[in-house]
Amino acid sequence: MATRAEKSSEMIDKLLDAICRWENKVAAFTATGDPDDDIVLTHDGRGRLIGCDIRTGLQEELTVGELEDAMNDAIAKNAERTYAGIQAMAVEFREEFTQIPEEFAQHPVAAEFAAALRGVG
Repeated sequence: MATRAEKSSEMIDKLLDAICRWENKVAAFTATGDPDDDIVLTHDGRGRLIGCDIRTGLQEELTVGELEDAMNDAIAKNAERTYAGIQAMAVEFREEFTQIPEEFAQHPVAAEFAAALRGVG
């Protein structure tokens, strides 16, 4: 039978494991535009631009202002994709993260901790 300290430690370990899994998913996440677009951008889970492919000849077809507008449009569209992907992962994370304390609701300290976590969501 586990002691109170072991049960508390187990709960904290599960919470930390959930956080590590979330961080790893975010680190592995990328959002990329449609490969058929004139400008295809790739952003990582932190919102950093990590790839930019511009259709050959596009720079000669557009003015500097038009190219800038096209780049800004591509960035905005891909930022929306990135945000949607991260939000989907966040929902999954919150569901998992708030369920962990419920497993330990029988433990007096854990019940108080679970109530505090529910208040955060």
